[in-house]
This record gives sequence, C-alpha cells and structure tokens, in this order.
Amino acid sequence: MTNEQITLAGESTLADEVEVGNYIKYGDKLSVQSYNTKINETGYATQQTFETNNTMLWRVINKKANGEVEIVAVNNVLANDGQTGLYLKGQTGFLNAETVLKNLCETLYTNTDYGTARSINVEDINNLTGFDPETSDWDDKDYYLNNIEKTYTSGGPFWDKSTNTFRTATPENSITEENTYYWYTVNESMQLYDTLIAESKTYSGDYSETNYPLFYWLGSRSVNARDDFADFRVRGVGSGAVDHWYLFIAYAGGYTYEYERACGVRPIVTLKSKVKIDKSDTSKNGKSPEKAIVLK
Repeated sequence: MTNEQITLAGESTLADEVEVGNYIKYGDKLSVQSYNTKINETGYATQQTFETNNTMLWRVINKKANGEVEIVAVNNVLANDGQTGLYLKGQTGFLNAETVLKNLCETLYTNTDYGTARSINVEDINNLTGFDPETSDWDDKDYYLNNIEKTYTSGGPFWDKSTNTFRTATPENSITEENTYYWYTVNESMQLYDTLIAESKTYSGDYSETNYPLFYWLGSRSVNARDDFADFRVRGVGSGAVDHWYLFIAYAGGYTYEYERACGVRPIVTLKSKVKIDKSDTSKNGKSPEKAIVLK
C-alpha cells in the first residue's frame, strides 16, 4: 500500500504516533539540492543561491485528520552566505512572492518518499494562535473591516488581481483593491512560540536595513488600500509579530515607490500518513532536540 492510499482499518498513522511540538529528524532523508533565484521573479538585481540544510531539526506543527503530519523547520533558511535572507523587490517581487517561496522550499526540502515541502504561510500561524481577523482584536480593525474595497480610477499602476499584473487605472478601466491588511503581536502562550516567534524578537538592528536575517517570509501576500494610495506587501514574522513588508506603493496621483527586503525562509513539510518511526531507540521520544524522533 502506498502513502497516498487510505489507511487500513486499525492501522496507526504517523499522526497517531506524534504530538504537536515534537522534534523530528528529517534532514537525513534529504539530499543536498540547490535553488537559484531568478531576477525576473524576485525583482532583485542579483541572483541568490540557496542549498538544502540537511542538519536542521524540525518540529510537528499540525496533525491532520487523514493521518498526515506537518513539520516546520526549527531555523530560518538563508542564502549560501549564511547571513542573508531571500530578497524580494518591487512589483515583480510582490507578484511572484508566493511562487518563489513555494518553489524554493519544494526544491530543497521535498523527499517524495516522505512528503512535500512548501513555505509556511499566515494561515499556519493563525491556526496556532487562534487569530481570526474578523473576530480578534488588532490595530485599525474597524477601519479595514468597514473598507473592504477601494476603487481607483486614476494613477497607479495598481494590482489587477484577476491577471496578477500591475496596470494604470482610468475612469474607463478602474481597479478595485481588496483590503487584506492585518497585523498582530504573538505572546508566549502560543504553542511552538519558541520555534516560530521568539527568535524574531531578538532583532535589535536598524529597521531601515534591508537584511533582517531573524525575520522570515510567510507565503502570503496582502494589500493595504486607502483613499488615495495602495501598498502591496508580503507577510512575514518579525519582532514577535505577524507583520508584513511592503514592496511597492502606488498613488492615485500617479507616483510610485518600490522597496527591497530580505527575510529568511521557513519551510513546512507535509509527511505522508504511512511514514514510519524508528522505535529501536526508545529514548527518541521527540520531547527535546536531543531526543528528536527518527523516521524509518
């Protein structure tokens, strides 16, 4: 029976064997791969190279009803210099952010016998925190929930979501942006806080810098649309918060600004339900990094 097939009645799945928060040894199942960014996808003027970190530990972030288990990397993935995060810039970086993050993680951290990798996204963090933008408290909530959409008839270029392109707005061909902005601080009561949030609070550098190696991207974009401008952002985790960094700002008056940002990458792997645990060493119970669960 393959991992994709339905589990036989009475047969345990991986989700039955582990708990959320358990440490998992997954790197030994990976061969070292390389991923080269493309300038026409990131918008950044220099190509970057990333390689598989096969010594990194992982932790269980979610157990799914179908027996699959999601594990998240304990540390950020950085470029080959070991200090720089993934650069995204301007319109191009915004348009392709989710695809670049997905492809980078999938290339470096997928082993098809065990599971498929992707970038962590804002829904993953929201699920762990219990945050809901419609019911939880956050700054300017009333404004954004009462201004779900803004329509522009001049200026830009603004994002045309239907075609995933930027274009100028005119009275005959207006553009409507959906507000998806929200921001919130995460506290220590969140499960996996130590892995996903705590490190980002230690950053004490100059926030005008482009390199935030302790911050990491989320594979989720957002739009902040106001009366006379809109800015286009990629979400991330930084300074103990679910935040986002704007890459491009467009005004109804026709002027624009673009920015480049560099944050770490945090992959998640969905392990197949039929993956087995090596139980030959009973001390490997996943309760600490030294006792990380070993996969067969």
